[in-house]
Amino acid sequence: MKDSIIISSLIIFFIVLSYSCQDRSEKPIEFQVSQGVMNQMDFDTLGLQKGDNLPSLKLSTVDGEQKRFDSGPRQKPLLLINGSYTCDITRSQVPSIQRIFEKYKGEIDIYLIHTLEAHPSDTPSPYSAEPEPWLAADNIANGISAKQPKTVSQRQDLAKKWINRDKLTTPVLIDGPKNEFWQKAGEAPNMAILINKEGKVAAKQSWYQEEELEEAIQGEL
Repeated sequence: MKDSIIISSLIIFFIVLSYSCQDRSEKPIEFQVSQGVMNQMDFDTLGLQKGDNLPSLKLSTVDGEQKRFDSGPRQKPLLLINGSYTCDITRSQVPSIQRIFEKYKGEIDIYLIHTLEAHPSDTPSPYSAEPEPWLAADNIANGISAKQPKTVSQRQDLAKKWINRDKLTTPVLIDGPKNEFWQKAGEAPNMAILINKEGKVAAKQSWYQEEELEEAIQGEL
């Protein structure tokens, strides 16, 4: 009798655990139009600024494992760059991002954060006030097309597709269903944020620029 109770309890535990994991990955992603659209595509005043403390962030890997960044001092500087599969700007910067990763991966922690799709084929862009999809010319020319993911698991699948297509070696993390990183960072399609060992923003770029970013990295090493 006792053994059957224990077995039943374990079965219930694993069912609940499985449901909880699935619930996180299947939670609907909120769609938002960037505040930068209302600001004539000027993202510089949005989100984190130089000298700000890094807020606590909860992200996930492409396989669904949770990845947390806490505020406060760190052992190494941290570089977070965001983008998406349909962001033509980010894809054009992939070779540069890969160079930065390969050069500094032993000295700083570097991650590429997959956020809202910039140019989805089925819904408006988060970077446009127009109600129709905004299809980037480079995407059309290169056969890049994807719907806006509606769940975190769909975003994970699209991130895997991106990794395979561009042969990314830079670790990729997934923003959450409320687009927490994107909102806190500055609601732009291709940001770069360098966090120093004190846990503060050492440099913030609304648009990734390699030369300027590398100067900031050198200043922290």
